[in-house]
Amino acid sequence: MLPDWPRALGLPTVSGVLKAKPEDFVVEEVFDVEFSDDGEFDWLWIEKCGDNTEYVAKQLARLAGVQPRAVTYSGQKDRHAVTRQWFCVHLPGKHKPEWRVPENETWQILRQGRHRQKLRLGSHRYNRFIIRLTALDGDLALLEARLPVIAQGFPNYFGEQRFGHGGGNIDACRQWFAGQLTPGRFDRGMYLSAARALIFNSVLAARVSAGHWNSGLDGDVFALRDSGSVFLADLDADTLLRLAEGDIHPSGPLYGKPGKLGPGAEVALLEEKVYAEFADLCAGLINNNLTMERRAMRVVPKNLQWQQLGNEAVSLAFSLPRGCFATALVRELINY
Repeated sequence: MLPDWPRALGLPTVSGVLKAKPEDFVVEEVFDVEFSDDGEFDWLWIEKCGDNTEYVAKQLARLAGVQPRAVTYSGQKDRHAVTRQWFCVHLPGKHKPEWRVPENETWQILRQGRHRQKLRLGSHRYNRFIIRLTALDGDLALLEARLPVIAQGFPNYFGEQRFGHGGGNIDACRQWFAGQLTPGRFDRGMYLSAARALIFNSVLAARVSAGHWNSGLDGDVFALRDSGSVFLADLDADTLLRLAEGDIHPSGPLYGKPGKLGPGAEVALLEEKVYAEFADLCAGLINNNLTMERRAMRVVPKNLQWQQLGNEAVSLAFSLPRGCFATALVRELINY
């Protein structure tokens, strides 16, 4: 079982249901693209519901008569949701196919275009969400009072979906590291990501509990807002102002071999304490040649909007940088 990591605003007083049906959770990539109308790559804007990204990619490969590795995408999207994302099929020396989705499939092609460029992992910058929370029980005024605070930033936890049902990806990862399991390439990547996410969430949880997840400590490595760029800086007046304005955030570890930039002082001590709790996962990540990266511990939602739908439901709309989880925002609002 996964821990119930501490919330920045304390335990919510309102409970409710997230994803009573897939249509209650809509996510689409924010990614503007201008096609060259020539080249070797077909780009497909696809809406899916009930299928994961990898499944749709394999079906596209089958329809095009190419190997699965010829199909790429920018990011993984939820299975139990309505999602819209770009896929790319490499078709060297082939004419543009007539894309016809079989009638028994639950995904559809909304737009397509030919391009000289390949779609690469992590190409889009944001995801836009529209979420309905239903069967709400509690004082909705207290829920609404949390929104302005969350609009200024919330803990950037990895969502439970990263860890598999009941944390199963972590269990499988430990079996793999212990030599009791031989996963395939796709599963290996999933297990490594889950292990890094667990360590990151545990560091973030320690700082949320201590109240300095968003204010900075001596030795912090800071991350630029909505960017992967990180840097060391003293906690001087300029740094504190940038923290208060949300221009920069403290960062936490995506564990691996030491990189070029690492924390110092009390931040290093705090993180080493967490590493000791997960010595088996840390050793396995090192053995798989991962290098330490950093991830912002705070995320600021863009254009957070709220609408009450009767007495027992609300609708939320917002955008998050890629790699950030909408469920981390929702858990600050309600127990779901």
